[in-house]
Amino acid sequence: MTLPAASAGGRPGRRLRVVHCVGFYFPDSTGGTEVYVRDLVTALSAHAIDNTIIAATDGAYDRYTWNGVEVVRYPIDAPEIQKVRDRSVRKRRTMFQELVESARPDLFHLHSWTSGAGLRHLRQVARMDIPSVVTMHVPSPICMRGTMLLNDEKPCDGLIDDRRCAECWALDRGLPAPAAYLLSRLPRWDVSDSVISRVSQRAATLLSARAAAATKARQLRSMATLSERIVAPSEWVRAALAENAIPPEKIVVSGQSASAEFSDRKQRPLEGAGRREIVIGFLGRLERYKGADMLVRALELLPADLPVQLRIAGIGQDARFAKRMERAAQKDTRIQLMGLVKHEKVPEFLADIDVLAVPSRYMETGPIVVQEARALGIPVMGADLGGISERVHHGVDGWLLPFDDPRPWAEAIRVAATDRAEVARLSGNMRRTRSIDDVADDMATLYRDIMANRPALAELGR
Repeated sequence: MTLPAASAGGRPGRRLRVVHCVGFYFPDSTGGTEVYVRDLVTALSAHAIDNTIIAATDGAYDRYTWNGVEVVRYPIDAPEIQKVRDRSVRKRRTMFQELVESARPDLFHLHSWTSGAGLRHLRQVARMDIPSVVTMHVPSPICMRGTMLLNDEKPCDGLIDDRRCAECWALDRGLPAPAAYLLSRLPRWDVSDSVISRVSQRAATLLSARAAAATKARQLRSMATLSERIVAPSEWVRAALAENAIPPEKIVVSGQSASAEFSDRKQRPLEGAGRREIVIGFLGRLERYKGADMLVRALELLPADLPVQLRIAGIGQDARFAKRMERAAQKDTRIQLMGLVKHEKVPEFLADIDVLAVPSRYMETGPIVVQEARALGIPVMGADLGGISERVHHGVDGWLLPFDDPRPWAEAIRVAATDRAEVARLSGNMRRTRSIDDVADDMATLYRDIMANRPALAELGR
């Protein structure tokens, strides 16, 4: 979809109010979605748009200011008590609706697809006649695995087919290939409590795989019906939505950007500040799907005296994965586990590496860290998947490598460690192409376009 000029929509000069809803937020969570929302609401203020952030929490209701913007937290399991008794369902208000209504928004922008901020909340806002926008920051609205890798072997086109998805998901749950295939051919069962009482919970879940895939397809259609637009951060997201017959006019492609703070930093020295070794950095969650172990496996294929240091920053919830990484670092002094790097320290971490490695085993919708590296002139070694392959140009400003084979990664690391001129060349080509102001321009234009097509609401001045 092509957006009209940013001045379209609403009355001239009228400020818009937007509620941004997320499943997690600062200070207890600092992922890519949270960073995107924080930066977006700050940049939107230049477009006469006032913003409120409402975010789910495991704790109690809370209200505070973060980065100059009001944040309201609501419990994930908050009871949906009807606050207004009325014969008309559309006039009743749940606790979540009361929270949204108190911000008096013109629009509602959903940035998550979780139990705390997802389809249930989108439906409640729709009943309030407030137009909604959804940004698809993760693959989970389409993929049961959450990775968009078909059978963990190749990128998926995203079409939700209940048989294909059931087989792929069963393989991810550890079933042998023949059993996964047979399960995908079973009838589409919605497993009842009576069935669960006769079989294990795991078996019941597997038996309902086809029904779960069909439910995901219905939920995606509901997302499209309830929202005015779906924002796709990458072209592959747009294509996957189109595969599921989401109308093209509903989809807006708008890429992410590094934070404004990265704009003020000088490009790093191309010769590595006189260090003997080349420093390769990883920044992300220590989980299998982020692929930090790929770098360890690649390093094992290289000579022990290769002048390279691998800095791995991040934490995760997979204790076994973390233990494997710790054992690898104990065996190889070239591997340094940095632990959690606080978000405000990310520019400092990136500024002290020569190459950023992004070996993800799933289809990233971004990631923002690639844009951050681009802003600092740091070449990227990335998995040839999803948003990474849309942002890194092989042989021009980095390397695009297989997500499932450590040997090409080992060769790329060898080149980086032994050919400083090549790293310098790639670094010189890694230039910033998008700013947070560009993202805000996209969203401000989108919001006003939506309001221009809702004249009744625009005149009411909601």
